[in-house]
Amino acid sequence: MVFLHNQTKHPLIPQSDREAERKLAQKTQNFRRDFFLLLKEQIEAIASQSAKESNNQVYARVRQQLNQNPDIQEGHRQRTLLQDELWQQVISSINGDRLRLTKAFEFYHWQKNQGLLELNPEMEYPAHQLKTEIHRMPGGYCQNCDESDFFTGAMYDHGVFLYGQGWFGGLNDELGKTVINHVLWQHYPQLKPQTILDLGCSVGHSTLPYKEEYPDAEVWGIDLGAALLRYASARAKSLEREVYFSQQNAEQTSFQNNYFDLIVSHILLHEIPSGSRKKVFQESYRLLKPGGVMIHIDSQSFLSPSNLITRYFRDTEVWVNSEPYLGSSNLADLQRYVKEAGFDRKEFKVDLVPGYYAVQKGNDKAGWMALSVKKR
Repeated sequence: MVFLHNQTKHPLIPQSDREAERKLAQKTQNFRRDFFLLLKEQIEAIASQSAKESNNQVYARVRQQLNQNPDIQEGHRQRTLLQDELWQQVISSINGDRLRLTKAFEFYHWQKNQGLLELNPEMEYPAHQLKTEIHRMPGGYCQNCDESDFFTGAMYDHGVFLYGQGWFGGLNDELGKTVINHVLWQHYPQLKPQTILDLGCSVGHSTLPYKEEYPDAEVWGIDLGAALLRYASARAKSLEREVYFSQQNAEQTSFQNNYFDLIVSHILLHEIPSGSRKKVFQESYRLLKPGGVMIHIDSQSFLSPSNLITRYFRDTEVWVNSEPYLGSSNLADLQRYVKEAGFDRKEFKVDLVPGYYAVQKGNDKAGWMALSVKKR
């Protein structure tokens, strides 16, 4: 089975060529398997000659030698080609279903009885989000073609599903459900948040599970991209979730002090530079009520790679897959930012947790890293 789950076909998901997507997913899966076997073989051979060197010295030699290895370099080229092929597949599906998607978007967008959408036409985008098209997504996350554009959101929604090959569930809501089930229930069972903020929410994949879990809560999702948020709002309405979306920078928001009981983010930290991470932690401290909780979840392989293979793959994603800030994703820095923001270091927790849907399929291997802290 290529896809772990089938994508939930809510009204704003493009009708697509499932066989073409299956073939692309199978090709990608085969490539990833063979490429990681090649990496393992090459890295183990290099490391076996380095018994007396430090880990950093070994890694420096690994990088140097792999950079000169034509098979590895061809693997990098294939990585970029497969990522670009994925986006072309998504764009083709959207273009073939554009009329129906537009009608569905307009139907839900103009519904006034659920949720809220606040857009800022004067939004100043931080330069760090404009320097590249992250994940090689055409146009980038902040693309906003006009005042009715939602196609960036549709591209992101369907693209994430294909990239993850269904690992994130039918609604791509894996990370929100993972935080709820493996962090909040475990460490903060008494927390009954009435106000919740999702930072860098994109199209609301991980935002909606909090409304499902805490139906009486006021749930906000903020992001830089107007087209992402238009889509997020219409998508939430189509799924009958009342969520408030606002176009804001997570580094400095317009919310008042001590407003939220729970602040979360889902794979945001590795998408922004270190200085921005520090500001996000400071802003979260300002926004949290005393007794409130901040939780950020990201890939363990990105924040703290456990071996030379994952470290090398992470660092080459910087240029292979346009992930410019992966190389600066450092757990030690994040621990320092928590303290500098004002949190009590004793309240800080680092948990390695399995994915919500992976556990359902019998895989309890911890692949996500959750950073949580309570404000005293």
